[in-house]
Amino acid sequence: MEWELLGFILAGVFSTYLLIFKETVPIPLINSNKNQRETRFDSIRGLAMIGIVLIHVHSYFIFFHPNDDLSITLFLSNFSRFSVPIFILSSAVYLKIKPDYWKSKFKHLILPYLITSIFGYLLKYQSWDVFELIEFLIFGKVFTPFYFVPLLVQFYILYYFISKYIEEKKILNISLFISLVLNLISNFAGFDDLFTKNYQPISIFNYIFFFVLGIKINKLQIREKNNKGFILNVCIVLFFIIIYVFSINGSDFKNHHLVYPLIFLLFSWEVLPLFHPKLNYILIFIGKNSIFIFLLHPFIIHYMHAIDPYTFGGAIYGYLITVLLNVGIPCIVAYLFTSQMGKFLNRPHHYP
Repeated sequence: MEWELLGFILAGVFSTYLLIFKETVPIPLINSNKNQRETRFDSIRGLAMIGIVLIHVHSYFIFFHPNDDLSITLFLSNFSRFSVPIFILSSAVYLKIKPDYWKSKFKHLILPYLITSIFGYLLKYQSWDVFELIEFLIFGKVFTPFYFVPLLVQFYILYYFISKYIEEKKILNISLFISLVLNLISNFAGFDDLFTKNYQPISIFNYIFFFVLGIKINKLQIREKNNKGFILNVCIVLFFIIIYVFSINGSDFKNHHLVYPLIFLLFSWEVLPLFHPKLNYILIFIGKNSIFIFLLHPFIIHYMHAIDPYTFGGAIYGYLITVLLNVGIPCIVAYLFTSQMGKFLNRPHHYP
């Protein structure tokens, strides 16, 4: 709660500066050429996926070394708390109702989730309780990160029913304001008494503002201006310092924040074009193949709980190797899968 309030104070300072000095900031926009995808959204998804892994790696280190000074891994985990809100936003940016809307969602998200969840349930719990399995599938409980898929499916259902009503700019703006209020109430635990503990982690109110904001970004019809990023740089440095101070005092943040993810989004939108092309290529690849990391890295880190991370050469090397394995292995699988699938689709088939 203190972190959220502090974020609003910084947002007030940020807004005041913009008003006084009439400075603009970079606004995330989809490419004006509808046939060309804005790759910065994919890069941001890549950053978000790496951030989600960093959050889980910290928990892995806590499991083995709860009494050690892990303020650095905690700092990296807290710094990555932009990840889930930004991933929700980027998932909404290119949403569009098409004839194959549900077919695509089932093929690329729901079916892989069901397969990996059932397989993971059998491996992790070594039992076949059908009712427990159904509960775990509905609420994403087989592995902790799996909650994200039922959460995302709810947003896809919501969009399917509201898409035709939010085409009008006024209605979309009202919806954005309402979603902001609902998200804020949720962040301050205002809905906790209304929902069961099973549903609370996958409540759409936890991130509904970011989902509607993603839809809003899709509808923006303005040109990107040549902006100055001074105030953004100041804000991100302030957040950086504040997160570090909180981390060395043992504060473990949650994913439910409004201001910090937005500042990080604006900042990353400005600096991503400065990245080396190869680094951007890697982030784009991770962003486009995020489903592989989402569904595979929980298996990797689950089985790594049999190994102390310090056995990889101490705390620093152990951390780097753990992150590399949890990002790298799913990426290798994604590359092999997509490349082989591409060869299969491009190969001439002869049918009797």
